[in-house]
Amino acid sequence: MNITKRTRIRLIGAAGAALGTLGLGACGSAAVPAAGHGSGSATGPGAATPAPPTMPAVQGLPSSPTPPPCTPEGIAVSMNEPDSAMGLRAAQIELSNCGRRPYLLNGYPALRVLDERRQPFDVTTVRGTKEVKDAGPKPLTIRPGRKAVFVIVWRNRVTDANTVAVAGKYLEVRPAPGRPVVIVPANGPIDLGTTGRLEGTAWRLPTR
Repeated sequence: MNITKRTRIRLIGAAGAALGTLGLGACGSAAVPAAGHGSGSATGPGAATPAPPTMPAVQGLPSSPTPPPCTPEGIAVSMNEPDSAMGLRAAQIELSNCGRRPYLLNGYPALRVLDERRQPFDVTTVRGTKEVKDAGPKPLTIRPGRKAVFVIVWRNRVTDANTVAVAGKYLEVRPAPGRPVVIVPANGPIDLGTTGRLEGTAWRLPTR
């Protein structure tokens, strides 16, 4: 073997050693650093415990409607959501006896439609209606824990552009003559339009 060939062999060996060193360095730089602030490998006794994943905030569920307050008379009055079809509206009003004594009713309640400032609209309230069943007036005794209901009926119709349409925010209910009135928040507007008319049934016991 001559000198030229020996020199070629040494050069090839040196180049192989250099490539091996570069390969080891590349493998070392790809390692994942240990988690946490302490020293040690990711699987060793000095490894920090990974924090649990953060859960997204849970959106609040719809709350139940706030029950009406019990008045000093021992009653609570509320308005159900109106049913509507072809411009006709009908909503049931419920009176619950939340007191300790029987509550007497007889006939039709006295009604007024109020605005957001609780001022009355110029509305004609009619006792009796042909739009829904009305059993007519009769004496009722509502014992504690029991209910009585009546239905109000109106049409959402605008026939005069120069007249302000009525959209009541409250319903004033006098359950019986001589009894204090109860202001009931409307469950949706009492949108009479320009009809100026509200009809109502007599008190009755709810059907089961």
